[in-house]
Amino acid sequence: MRDIQLDNYRALAMLYVIFLHTCFWMGDMPEPYLSFVLISMAMVFFISGASISLGSSRRSLMSAIVSRLKRVVIPFYIYAVVIILLSVLASLLIGDTTRFGVRPFHLTDYSWRDVDSILLCQDVPKIPNNAHLWFIAPYLILTSTFPLQRRLIDKCPRPVYMAACIALFLLAQAFTQSELLRELLCYNIFVVAGYLYYRHDKEIVTAVVGLTAGAAILGYVLLGGHFSPMQDHKFPPDWIFAFYGLFAVCMLSLVFRRVTIPSNRFLRLWNTRGYTIYLYQGLAFILVAVIRQYTYGRIPNMGLWLVADFIMVVLLSTVLSLVAYPLERWIMKFFRS
Repeated sequence: MRDIQLDNYRALAMLYVIFLHTCFWMGDMPEPYLSFVLISMAMVFFISGASISLGSSRRSLMSAIVSRLKRVVIPFYIYAVVIILLSVLASLLIGDTTRFGVRPFHLTDYSWRDVDSILLCQDVPKIPNNAHLWFIAPYLILTSTFPLQRRLIDKCPRPVYMAACIALFLLAQAFTQSELLRELLCYNIFVVAGYLYYRHDKEIVTAVVGLTAGAAILGYVLLGGHFSPMQDHKFPPDWIFAFYGLFAVCMLSLVFRRVTIPSNRFLRLWNTRGYTIYLYQGLAFILVAVIRQYTYGRIPNMGLWLVADFIMVVLLSTVLSLVAYPLERWIMKFFRS
């Protein structure tokens, strides 16, 4: 079953990711505003859970794993090869790439550890603007194994299961510094929240959960708790980051429950090609940094930079997808069973 509004939400979430990365990577927004807007991954995982709720409840674990390997891992490998080849080509043709803020790249720079990072979908080392790739491993694990959680959810009251997910994350924070484990348990909260509440009229529950999470953080701050920039709470995620994200997605879900977003060609394109755009956005940011360096970057106005950078990245990301997405689809035809 397809939900057009959910498709539009997914496209808007990807646009918001681009906006957030513009703020961080281009240095276009200072604190404390950066902390305020750091809700993109909470949104993405929440929408992922909502999307799962529309799928078949009979999908097996193996079927989910195979599907995710095809839809997530193979495009990532294609991206890794393409971006490495482009980096080698740029170093050969341009020579001194440092004047554009990019260090020269040579395949001989790579070690076996770097290759392992690529094979495990963790990173494409020595390539700029690739910090966003951390998202792939937890997303892949959570979405491919969700059929196991579905069986547990069917046997448990929804509020109880949601509370158990939050409690498990808090327990993990107290006893481990494992970044991947804490990411899995943190973002699982948002996947489960999206799955449980997107298609159900749970406004009171959503409001209570969101306001409780917000009140917990506010109480902590008022009682003299140390509150550093939100990015410091993200790697590995702690309860402040998780609760702020939970507050944000709950409040946004209440708002968008009453808002109808008209579908259009642009949103449909970003929904269909969202993952491809996510992968290749680093290349768009490099191009925008070069353009800004020689044009509007000479005007000392941070507000202008933010607006111009965001528009340029969106436009270039869209254009890049016109090449990257067909290439990706063509290669993936060879992996269809």
